[in-house]
Amino acid sequence: MSINDKKPKEIKQQQEEFIEILCHFLYKYIGRNLLRKKKFKKFFYESIYIDKYESILKKANMRIIPEEYFVSIFILIVSSFVFFFIFGIVVQLLNFFIGSIVFYGGFILTVVVGFFLYNYPVSLASTRGDEIDASLPYVLPYMKLLSKELSLAKIIEIINGFLIYKEIRSEFNKINYHTNVLGKDIHSSIRYVMESCPSRALSDTLNDMVTISNSGGNIYKYLSRKLINLNTELEATEKKNIETLLIYSQIYVVVLLIGPLFYTIMSSILGMINLSGAGMGGASSAGGSISSTLMLLVGLPFAYAGFMMLIYYSKPLYSRLQPMKNDK
Repeated sequence: MSINDKKPKEIKQQQEEFIEILCHFLYKYIGRNLLRKKKFKKFFYESIYIDKYESILKKANMRIIPEEYFVSIFILIVSSFVFFFIFGIVVQLLNFFIGSIVFYGGFILTVVVGFFLYNYPVSLASTRGDEIDASLPYVLPYMKLLSKELSLAKIIEIINGFLIYKEIRSEFNKINYHTNVLGKDIHSSIRYVMESCPSRALSDTLNDMVTISNSGGNIYKYLSRKLINLNTELEATEKKNIETLLIYSQIYVVVLLIGPLFYTIMSSILGMINLSGAGMGGASSAGGSISSTLMLLVGLPFAYAGFMMLIYYSKPLYSRLQPMKNDK
């Protein structure tokens, strides 16, 4: 399968795996040796390391410790800067202008890559949280049905068996791992996983279910109320989305249908008038009109494609959430 045939989620997963492998490699062969030096270690923990990233990396579901991640970023930034500095100086000896472009371009690229890596776990955790929130409307109805007869532990076990959305399934897998492999009780497992859950909605739901289960309350009634509130929110979201689509449809009709048609008609009329006139000025003006029309016809397909992407991404995430591929 070629790169063009791969789904965006598959490419995204490969990107995550590549970053993890790269960080493991840099930390193993360079980072550990750097951290053994007292001066660098002091500088690292005072100026580079950020405590909150321990929680962020867990929420992003990245299998990297904070020391490993920040040492890798430091190594990449320093090595990139040194490379472009040396390469830029060498090129400047041959051509000052091109060498300056290489030097300053490399510096800007290094800053951009560093900024990207610094914010990547934050962005990934936020994306995971959004996808979990979007999949909750499909999961809670099943949990409600199961809660009528089954215990909390059994609900989690059964739900985990047929979940088809990757990110929320990842959280339920963690709960089952702590329960079935590490031998913790279901309440402790849920509370532990809640600490690294990127979705506030799922975390609050699980916390409420644990509290109700501990107090002997009725989980079924709680989930019934939860679904009513959730459906109310979804109706408001759908209503807002319809209003947005109506505005987009008006823009589409005016800008991409009526506008090009009006421009083409007016250009044709003006071209005919100019052609009926004598002299080179008329021919030149007509040629310019034809060129503008051709450019418009070439650009319209891209404008239509861009508008379709705008419509797609304006939809709520839960309505465009893709199920997880079953590789079994």
